[in-house]
Amino acid sequence: MAEDAQVRVSTVLEETFYITSKKNTIYRVKLTEKGLSLQKESNGSTKTETISLGDIVGCRCMRSKRLAGKSSCACRPGASKAQLRLVESTEAFQPYDEYDTSAYLYIYAYTVKKSRVKGGRRRERTTVTLRFRSFDRYEDNLREASRWRLAIKCLVAKVPVPKNLMSPSHGNLDALLSACPGEQRKLLVFLNPKSGPGRGRETFQKRIHPILSEAERPYEVHITKHSNYAREFVRVKDIYQWCGLLMVGGDGIVFEVVNGLFERPDWQKAMKELPLGVIPCGSGNGLAKSIAYAQQEPYDHNPMLVSALAVVKSKRTVMDLVRVETRKQIVFSFLSIGWGLLADIDIESESLRAIGGQRFTVWSVARLIGLRTYKGKVSYLPCEKLPSTDVKSNGTIYRKDNKDDARISHSRSYGDQLDRYSGACELKSYHNTLDRETNGSYDEFHDFDNDDEVITDSLALETETQSRHRLDSFYSATSKKSAYYSTASISSYHSIEDSEGIRQGTDGQNSNRVVYGPSSTLPALTAQLPNTWTQVQGEFVMVHAAYQSHLGQDCFFAPRAKLADGIIWLLIIRAGITRASLLQFLLGLSTGTHLTCPGVEMIPVKAFRIEPMEGTVGHLTVDGEQVDYGPIQAEVFSSLATVMSP
Repeated sequence: MAEDAQVRVSTVLEETFYITSKKNTIYRVKLTEKGLSLQKESNGSTKTETISLGDIVGCRCMRSKRLAGKSSCACRPGASKAQLRLVESTEAFQPYDEYDTSAYLYIYAYTVKKSRVKGGRRRERTTVTLRFRSFDRYEDNLREASRWRLAIKCLVAKVPVPKNLMSPSHGNLDALLSACPGEQRKLLVFLNPKSGPGRGRETFQKRIHPILSEAERPYEVHITKHSNYAREFVRVKDIYQWCGLLMVGGDGIVFEVVNGLFERPDWQKAMKELPLGVIPCGSGNGLAKSIAYAQQEPYDHNPMLVSALAVVKSKRTVMDLVRVETRKQIVFSFLSIGWGLLADIDIESESLRAIGGQRFTVWSVARLIGLRTYKGKVSYLPCEKLPSTDVKSNGTIYRKDNKDDARISHSRSYGDQLDRYSGACELKSYHNTLDRETNGSYDEFHDFDNDDEVITDSLALETETQSRHRLDSFYSATSKKSAYYSTASISSYHSIEDSEGIRQGTDGQNSNRVVYGPSSTLPALTAQLPNTWTQVQGEFVMVHAAYQSHLGQDCFFAPRAKLADGIIWLLIIRAGITRASLLQFLLGLSTGTHLTCPGVEMIPVKAFRIEPMEGTVGHLTVDGEQVDYGPIQAEVFSSLATVMSP
């Protein structure tokens, strides 16, 4: 009884809907503080499913529309599917079906479902269409749909629902529309078209833009045309006109943006107020995978989907950054620092960038055959206290905190007229269709005969027929599975010609750069280290420091790392390790079992210094970017950056 009372108290809106294709089947839909509850009642049986608020990314009201120049008839046979489109309620200039007075509320959600792989999970798109047609005037139906839209958007945004607007007696449509919460500023998107295999534009167009549109997140895209374009942009521009920075590319463009922010005198404000997001289009994508892993999101099945959801959900998570000093420069790192084997693989495999992440596998074999060693000294400051660890049932280790641009031309998926006249299918997921073939034909209605599920990938419901007179088109939008949606018209694309004051890129080691950020607590790079540091001298196969769990999608480098644990995980492999053990190490990187290999040491530290022997040559990398070869030291600063998380 207490649970029932709690449900009644938390119910915000409630309505009964039905499906015209099935008799004796109704849905009682409730919007509560927990989510959207759909109770299916059919032939005496009842089943309920709830879509969590955390899985809902957006909703919008639409009206059925017809093609310009075509007449609409309530009983005209042979209507083509192209005529069965939807137009947003605010787009009054679009030709709409005047015989259909219904208002359609589309609710977009990405729910976690079990994958075909045993124990696997995946996020799949679910669209619930609520058709309000109880009244004979479109404005009255729109008011009902808008009331639901307002309540959903308030609950998703975690702001109070205006109770006075939820009453059916409240008839002010303008008040309902204007009360919807939402960030008015745009996202600033940097798109690197050459990341990884070089499909950044296509990826954003087909797979990221639709989700931003569903969530009604406006954005402004700038295409990077040269090295350090994004770095210069965030350094000189008024970046507070945007609400966040989204990088579409690999870890390289994230490195540019992070270091551009630290070249601003107001770096502290920028790092706090502008969350960083990343869409993984590069070869490594370590940061995107680490963020998803920290939030226990099913990343591997669809990395871009999970990363896009992190952007639209507007959640913020703090993240550690590491201050890195070399003889020539100071930079801030978010991922890793490498010397030896992995750094060699990263830099020398650049010639194979076109094959994507497989380049690392190919070059690993080459470096294993021609194994190199490096002479030098490694010093580090050990952590005094470590977080406790637990082991999940699947063997995965996790830790608990201890209490102590010339403007580009618009294609069909770009720009203001994006989907108003295109053939983009509303009830079809851009992401779900990647894994299965489709023939482009759609059934007239979804099959709801499967009693094991309340909803599948889409569900179209209508309000019950009321006694009062109602006009309704026989060929209305929900009588077909194919429907169409328009997108926010305020998103835009730019490139370098639109951005004055951004100079041509340099090699990232410009001596004129002024770097701000927190002051170092370490001795000078040339000074002697205190006795509290541990020193290891000799020959090394590799030394690699990481502060994220993953260096790439398939590189589970530091299983105990978290986004903001204040720890650098320093891995050392000395000379003398056998090739068999080294092969075991490389094969174990994908699962985290590499740490059990003989000759592999993983040490949690607060700071470290690497000093290669004078006169030797090799590669030193910071976040996959090559820096000058020589002494290098680093220290961690906890919770210095803010990232978007799912």
